[in-house]
Amino acid sequence: MQGTGSTLLVRPDPAATPTPAPPPLVPPDDRWRLRELPAGRGLPAVRDLLLGLGTAQVDPLTPEARWLRRETVHGVPVDVLQAPLPVLQGAGSAPDRRPRLWVDRDARLHRLAGWLPDGTPVTVDLARSDRPTLRPVDALGGRPGLPRALSDGEADRLARLPDRLRAAGGATLTVTAPSADLRGSGWLSWAGSAAYLSVLEADDPGRRTLVRARPGSVARLVVPAGGAVTPPLPAPAGLVRAVGRPPGDDVERLVDAALRGAATAVPATAAVRVRDDRVADRAVDVIEVRGRLRWWIDRSGLPRRLELRTGRGVWVQLDLAPGRVPALPGAERAVRKPAKRR
Repeated sequence: MQGTGSTLLVRPDPAATPTPAPPPLVPPDDRWRLRELPAGRGLPAVRDLLLGLGTAQVDPLTPEARWLRRETVHGVPVDVLQAPLPVLQGAGSAPDRRPRLWVDRDARLHRLAGWLPDGTPVTVDLARSDRPTLRPVDALGGRPGLPRALSDGEADRLARLPDRLRAAGGATLTVTAPSADLRGSGWLSWAGSAAYLSVLEADDPGRRTLVRARPGSVARLVVPAGGAVTPPLPAPAGLVRAVGRPPGDDVERLVDAALRGAATAVPATAAVRVRDDRVADRAVDVIEVRGRLRWWIDRSGLPRRLELRTGRGVWVQLDLAPGRVPALPGAERAVRKPAKRR
């Protein structure tokens, strides 16, 4: 699992054993899923407890606070204190239910024992000698990097992005959305201002949704799962006749943003360079626009990934392989001007 103050992602591990073990330092990059659980219980309660310990706000000293005894934890002398904690509020106020803290002479916490809001006992040991660098998964934004203003070269690539997209014509796409636990694949045409993809939800493997998108308009058709992962060509008549509507979910908004990227250039003042990275064996600059959209642009100026931050703080990803694409339903056809007669 990986978590922030507002998000909890989990990835089932079929090879897990009953014996607790630390997670791999380099987390797997697939099958992460947003977990919706009741607050105050189980994993969310533990997440809130651990992150709550790092708050910048100092808890006021209360009359109930007590020094209990001296002990040694991990070879370090500590004082054992008992006091109410806001992060465990609601777990009971009886003296024998107040949290206990093992604190050294430098005010560093080594152990915490108490009760979660639902009454479950919990003990947290903090081994301060083992502090590896954490690596957030892509669904949580990946490496934080050092955001900065764009250089002249990066600003130029961003300004030329619409022209490059139209010149590229289109791209094969793959969608990953941990917020809804779904994957999709298909094609996008910047030249024809259209996208066509097939989306499969993990909770409903017996069917898939075909999506036809134009800037500001999306049409859907649910069909049985099976056959190729990519959507069928030609598109089913039911999808071709379907009436479009404005983009509704995270995937639709992400595809819409990808289509609109060929229309208007983003000013450099609205963007920051988050970090350098690699995708599809290419070096890229990760450029974030207005805190919500990230373009992964390679050195040739073409995007290899597009990410959208959802309201839950999870990033939905659209991997792009620029190149030739088939004729897509709803795509605009190029109009050739007749040659002038002499």
